[in-house]
Amino acid sequence: MFAGSAALVLAQPALAQQADAPIQRVEITGSSVKRVDAETALPVQIMSKAEIERTGATSTQELLQSISAISSAGSVTNATGAGSSTGGLSSISLRGLGSTRTLVLVNGRRLAAFAGSDGASVNVNAIPLAAIERVEVLKDGASGVYGSDAVAGVVNFILSKRVDGVEITGGYGTPAESGGGQNKKASITGGYNTDKLSVVASASVEREEALFGRDRDYAKSATRLPYYNSTATGQGNIQGAFIPGTGPSTDFRAGGAAYGNPLAASNNCATIGMIGSTTAGGVPYCPYDSGPDVGLTPKRELFNFTSNLSYQINDNHQLFADLLYSKSKITQTYQSSPARSDFFETDAEFDKQGVDKALLLFPSNPVYQSIAVPYLQSRGFNSLIGQPLAITSRVMDYGPRQNVDTGKQSRAVIGAKGSLGPADYEVAYSHNESKLESAVTSGYFSQVAYANIINQSNWNPWAAGGVQTGALADQLKAAQFSATFLNAKSVSDSFDAKLTGEMGTIAGFTPAYAVGLQSRQEKYETNPSAAYQSGDISGLGGSVVPIDRKRKVNSAYGELNLPVLKSLELNLAVRDDKYDDVGNTFNWKGNVRWQPVKELVLRASYGTGFRAPSLVDLWTPQTLGTSEGFTDPATPQDTGLQVNSLTGGNPNLKPEESKQYSFGAVWQATNTASIGLDFFNIKITDILATPSAQEVVSRFRAGDAAYAGLVTLQPGTNVIQSIRQTLANTGDATVQGIDLFANWKDNFSFGKLEVNLNGTYMDKFNQTSPGGDVSHKVGTMVDSVGTPVIGAQNGGVILSWKHQLAATWSQGPWATTLVQNYRDGYRVGNDLNDNEVRIRPEAIYDANVTYKGFKGVTLALGVKNLFDKQPDPIGSAVSNQFQAGYDIYQYDPRGRFVYVTAGYKF
Repeated sequence: MFAGSAALVLAQPALAQQADAPIQRVEITGSSVKRVDAETALPVQIMSKAEIERTGATSTQELLQSISAISSAGSVTNATGAGSSTGGLSSISLRGLGSTRTLVLVNGRRLAAFAGSDGASVNVNAIPLAAIERVEVLKDGASGVYGSDAVAGVVNFILSKRVDGVEITGGYGTPAESGGGQNKKASITGGYNTDKLSVVASASVEREEALFGRDRDYAKSATRLPYYNSTATGQGNIQGAFIPGTGPSTDFRAGGAAYGNPLAASNNCATIGMIGSTTAGGVPYCPYDSGPDVGLTPKRELFNFTSNLSYQINDNHQLFADLLYSKSKITQTYQSSPARSDFFETDAEFDKQGVDKALLLFPSNPVYQSIAVPYLQSRGFNSLIGQPLAITSRVMDYGPRQNVDTGKQSRAVIGAKGSLGPADYEVAYSHNESKLESAVTSGYFSQVAYANIINQSNWNPWAAGGVQTGALADQLKAAQFSATFLNAKSVSDSFDAKLTGEMGTIAGFTPAYAVGLQSRQEKYETNPSAAYQSGDISGLGGSVVPIDRKRKVNSAYGELNLPVLKSLELNLAVRDDKYDDVGNTFNWKGNVRWQPVKELVLRASYGTGFRAPSLVDLWTPQTLGTSEGFTDPATPQDTGLQVNSLTGGNPNLKPEESKQYSFGAVWQATNTASIGLDFFNIKITDILATPSAQEVVSRFRAGDAAYAGLVTLQPGTNVIQSIRQTLANTGDATVQGIDLFANWKDNFSFGKLEVNLNGTYMDKFNQTSPGGDVSHKVGTMVDSVGTPVIGAQNGGVILSWKHQLAATWSQGPWATTLVQNYRDGYRVGNDLNDNEVRIRPEAIYDANVTYKGFKGVTLALGVKNLFDKQPDPIGSAVSNQFQAGYDIYQYDPRGRFVYVTAGYKF
């Protein structure tokens, strides 16, 4: 379906030569020099508006996931937000190198980084599908042209710039299986054109309903033996003895199981909403099964407005402007918050207010004598009897957790372009903003207030339903937290100017050039509420402190395109970027295009790149909080462990550096068929990375010396007490593979047939840890012994092969498309018996039928996942996903999805 632009390289010259009009030169993503379309020598894949519509995609991120060069590794999806603070971000990752190394442009210019995230990633779902004219994907490093972040490549969204009339569209889609996930959308696009003025405006609205684990058989439980077993903190488990005013006694055990649960011993965990299980030592306890309650996809509401304007002053000068505004509201609903003594360790409010860091059950409490004592006696835990006990809780008194993230993205560009003698010029000023407001509406509470109320009451941790009743329930309402906890803002103001033209004919050939200047000021600020800064709100993580930083980046660049022979073309681009905080960096890129015969083009490129640390990377203060879940290899049966973790930025960071090269060929075998191959290699050094809890613990247990100082054990034990996860320039990575495309189309008596294939083979993705250990990441999330590879905690996998094969038949008003989205199999975490688990290769088929038999009307019916392919079970999750039963980065839990769209143009 998605044809690579290289397929046009050989087909266009003949058409251009037949035209009597002057050849139109345009700018292609990856170069500042204007050129005829047919001359491009870069591996650029182009998706047209018609192709976009036939995908049935309900979001921009979903659309881009069909591109073989875009990986799930290093991206952020909406589903990630169920349990992690993503703020509603949806990002993309070329080559699996991460969203911070994938440059996203709209009409060739940057968007502001998403507020509340890493300070570099762009929320692609803020770009409205309805307004996109085409998408250009440069699958090659381009720092020599665009500067920072273009290490892996560039995705450029070109919005509609000229429309005649008005078009109204609407659509509805629903999973075939019951539950949520329904999608509704509508848009209106209109244009007004005269001989001088052209205006296009587009507005769209979209709404998608939430889908939960309980709605899918494979996700309705976080326990599926032997693959995985829920060990999430449950209600009423005894952690051990606790001395009021002092702290844990020698009999205290960290974690959520410890001395077990009286109800587990009598198989009654279900009475408090928990499930029954046993520790590796055979102690019965009640963990929480989060499977049914976790959100698989969030509720999503989106409004977009875009507009483009151009005014032709005269034959040589034009004014232009574009405006983009997007407002999204993402509502995540998932399991209630846990509470236990070791989660309170990083909460400074306990010491300030003199509250014990535990949920205490005193001997004077009636249920201590009637429930706890008989159980402790039966298990031989007699030393605990008579002492206050620390108890765990899955606090369901406030309902499920619900986060509401409201994001606003805006951009305004105003500029002028035209001709000054023999040169073309373009100057523009742009203002970019991304704003985020994050709030919680239910399920959250002040830990210190909750503990203080519990510790002064005769609470019953084994009460029916797991909730407190009567007067105590009323008292607990005072601890509930429901408010906006974070406001964040990312601003980018930039000015750019460039000249392009030809240098005069030399020996029959005409070199072309481009020179330009850019100046950009970035500002990033976060304003967490006082409660968020305190780290006292359960479920929001540790203490968060404000950031308010800005910097300026001044850049100069130049590019020269030199036709050495009629069949040979050389190109050189250079760029210098000066940051007022991390210094100066110079990068370049050279490429060559050779067409020895009409049917064959050979091309190659080499260049350098960089990624500057973002303001968030540099200036996020280091704070102590709670880690994400991990499995300790020393006790593999206990999954989902969480401990104290020191996290934050590092003002001493330096930019990443990269070198990349590629070479390939495009062969037009016949007038109706072409095929292309491009080999690529990228080497990155001084990678900016935050090690995951799983990486830190696994590498520490494996004896990696570089991680020895990042783990602290409880004194006299082998139990992990805390870890360190601060940002650093760590190790390097080498990425290598091949992009393949093939296109065929022909006309027959029964209609027109078109077949397109785009695939990517990943030969190598090797990332080196600070200690020198190499993670071989292609086709696996773990190494040969089951230890997660570097970056596995962020989700996604580097697939060894991924392709999209699309066939379209069209005749008269009818068009039918069948698409195969294929990915190779891969290895995930081991099961509970330490046997390796593999996800099998998968082919998902989509179909679309379009009819245009009525004047101005377009009707379409489509099905995604036509055969309702179900996911393979994962092993013990090595990524920080809360959902159970499937890999959230590879599988769409909506399953078979049926949609209809209708459009009317007048």
